Amino acid sequence: MSENNAFIKLQESANGRVSVKLQKNQFAKDGTESFYGKVERFTYSTQNILDAMANAVPLVDLGTVASVLNAYANTVLKVLAAGNAVKFGELGTFYIAGKGTVDSETGKPALTVKFTATQTLKDAVQNVEIASSEYVAPSGVITTVTDVATGKTNGTLSANGSVLLEGSSLKVGGDDSGIWFAAVDENGKISSDETFWIKVESALIYNLPSKLLFAIPQTLTSGKYKIVVRTRYAGKSGYERKYLVEAISETVEIA
Repeated sequence: MSENNAFIKLQESANGRVSVKLQKNQFAKDGTESFYGKVERFTYSTQNILDAMANAVPLVDLGTVASVLNAYANTVLKVLAAGNAVKFGELGTFYIAGKGTVDSETGKPALTVKFTATQTLKDAVQNVEIASSEYVAPSGVITTVTDVATGKTNGTLSANGSVLLEGSSLKVGGDDSGIWFAAVDENGKISSDETFWIKVESALIYNLPSKLLFAIPQTLTSGKYKIVVRTRYAGKSGYERKYLVEAISETVEIA
């Protein structure tokens, strides 16, 4: 079995508390505002589960527990691959389901695996305490700013050159979206007067969620700036966000 995370000390993790991040519900109707909660996951590794099982059955050595767990997982995979659903004890059922849509009555949809939890499993989390719950506005992230002419990522950009932004949630789309160079003061703060920001008006060479490539505006003078990206693009869902998602770079200097 592959590991998704590092080993966790069981006595430190079994505290019955979670943190929740609230995000806006984009499908709310009639102008109402609502939010949904995203629980921050704290995942037990396979080794954690093995230790817990060994503690529950002290007469069975850890190697035997590991062998049985691996055999069980492999058996579940084979049964699913044969086209069957699998009941996972008192926890629930793994089953095969259609994924997406097809364009004809004879089409064959892609398949995926889903899980239906039993009431026993649902009841197990009812007493978990929500330690914190806060709203976090979605935002994009600019991780790297590259001067295309020099290939450098040290924050210096060539005047009248091109720049490559890399990160996440960057694809520009929707009303009021775009890319701006916003001048910063000696403390590195952006001017609050957006009329002084210089917008990128040229066509984007790359306009992807993780990559933007465009020419630096010729009207941009030497100085220090931060690059601001705003977008309503919401992925392949086909709808635009009701609010702008913003990403801001570290300070760059136009040489």
